[in-house]
Amino acid sequence: MIIAQFQVSELAEFLKYGISGLSAIAFILSFFLLSRESSRTKPRPEMLRSIRMFMILALVLGVVSGIAAIMNPTDVAPKPNRKPIKSSNLAYTQKKAVPPKVWKVEIFYDAGAQPLAEELARKLGKYQEYDAKITLLGATKKKELKIKSSQIRYEVIEKEAANQIQKRLSEALPQDVTLTLKQITSSSPDYLSIFVCD
Repeated sequence: MIIAQFQVSELAEFLKYGISGLSAIAFILSFFLLSRESSRTKPRPEMLRSIRMFMILALVLGVVSGIAAIMNPTDVAPKPNRKPIKSSNLAYTQKKAVPPKVWKVEIFYDAGAQPLAEELARKLGKYQEYDAKITLLGATKKKELKIKSSQIRYEVIEKEAANQIQKRLSEALPQDVTLTLKQITSSSPDYLSIFVCD
């Protein structure tokens, strides 16, 4: 008989389908037990009762799995094969793939450019993705950072965010002021700096 040819390992394969697989195993085993008992010359009543209970359990499991499938339909899409990421590039890849929820933006300004810096901070404050603050730019720091014109400084992976800020602030700038983009190599995650010169 075909049922008798099932191996335990083959039946265990059904378990990967959850309750549905378990109910299928119960149905197979109850049918197997019933066929074995009916092949005897005199079936044992206590065994028939046990088989009946086992079949009821299998039926209940089948009904539960059917209801669960109707209540929670899921379309399981095959996962795409992805190449493993080298550990040396992992931090860079994660940083590039997941943009921050809030960018910290610090606006440095010359003493005479404070009103413009405040206006730019107000403009950025209208957007939820920016946490802007203004800081006076001292002569020493200006010389140390080699600031000669108004600019937005960004890292290579922050170019898109810098471009967006440049576009959003262009309306608030006077005609004689331009915020140029300057790429830097120092690392300050989720942080952009703006320099406003007078």
